Amino acid sequence: MRRLAIVGWLVAFAAPTCAQDAAASAPDGAALADQGRRVYMSLCVRCHGLNLVSNGIGFDLRQFPKDNPERFRNSVSKGLRAMPAWEGVLKPGELDALWAYIGSVNHWQ
Repeated sequence: MRRLAIVGWLVAFAAPTCAQDAAASAPDGAALADQGRRVYMSLCVRCHGLNLVSNGIGFDLRQFPKDNPERFRNSVSKGLRAMPAWEGVLKPGELDALWAYIGSVNHWQ
C-alpha cells in the first residue's frame, strides 16, 4: 500500500515537471524555421528554388496560403502531380520545420 502511495505522489508531482521540461526543450520559432531551412535546402530547393522563388518546375511556395497548413502537410507527405511523396523520408518534426521556414520567408505572423 505504501508503494502505491509513493507512486501516486511521484506521478502527481513529476508530471508537471516533465511537461515543463518538454516545453523548455521545444525549439522556438526561429530555431524551427532554421531547421526547416536546412531541410528545404537539402530536399526542396531543386524544384521550389532559393528563397521559395520557383524555377518553373515546382509550385511557387510564396503563393501558398498561410491558413492551409493541412494542405501543405498532405501535399508534402503524399505528393501531388510531379511532386514526390516525402512521407517516410522526412524525420519527425521536419514537416513542421518546413512549414515554419516557409512562413518565415513569407513573413507570416
